[in-house]
Amino acid sequence: MTLARPDVVVAETDPPLLGMLGAMLKRRHRCKLVYNVRDLYPDIAVANGGVRSRTLLWVLRGANRLAYEHSDLVVTLGRDMRERIVAKGVPAAKVVVVPDWADTNAIRPIDPNPMRADFGDKFVVMYSGNLGLSQQLETVLDAAYSLSSDPRVLFVLVGDGARKQWLQERAQTLRLQNLWFRPYRPKQRLAESLGAADLHLIPLARAAAGCLVPSKVYGILAAGRPYVAMMEDHAEVARLAVERGVGFVVPPGDAPQLAATIARAVNNSSELKTMGSRARKLAEQEFSRPTITAKFESMLEGVV
Repeated sequence: MTLARPDVVVAETDPPLLGMLGAMLKRRHRCKLVYNVRDLYPDIAVANGGVRSRTLLWVLRGANRLAYEHSDLVVTLGRDMRERIVAKGVPAAKVVVVPDWADTNAIRPIDPNPMRADFGDKFVVMYSGNLGLSQQLETVLDAAYSLSSDPRVLFVLVGDGARKQWLQERAQTLRLQNLWFRPYRPKQRLAESLGAADLHLIPLARAAAGCLVPSKVYGILAAGRPYVAMMEDHAEVARLAVERGVGFVVPPGDAPQLAATIARAVNNSSELKTMGSRARKLAEQEFSRPTITAKFESMLEGVV
């Protein structure tokens, strides 16, 4: 079967050599190329220590440089990612931001929330996602230890991952009675799970700002909940927290600052409620699926 010549090729970054393939397809079909950067390579591999081979890093740099050079447009997930790419010498005029989205119909505030019954009247601080190597969750455990004398606060880690067993063993060593582990919830109950928290945690490894934008933030916003951005203040999610008044920012790896921020939040329920209302409104107006897909469509039409 022979396909018609495409007007535009869209290449993403997973796996990280697709951009180079996109450049080759552009040349073959004499069409436009949009490079949709979801994770910035090899920067993210360096930041989280996932790749140490100099040869592989050289290949990744070369492949992505080729993709940038031949792209008619480079799409990024946030301002921090755009700034990193422009700093590589890519013309600013062809680097745009189209963020991720949340299904605001499926994920919405639920009241009463049946999942809250699991936690009683505790102030629930939740991390929901991969319990992996680059989430700096040891910082969360240290903050939980600092707040272990406050009977009001409960930390809940929802998810699974390569580091879950280590985290459970560490929690046992610290005798953390105020930290629970819970498995992933079915997708159809995600709104209940996210909405069961009073405050969410969004960690990002040091130096990873701009290498990726944690997409979990959009589900949290849709659920109408505030969050703590555990990252540098120039990261997109941190900027969003401050500029839109939907959360707090603490430096990555700073357990004392995280504990202090949570302690203040516990005593300011009215402020958190206001933040949650802002978060839901923001999700509906700017980060819903129809809004973002329309923006992506418009961007593609402009390229063609």
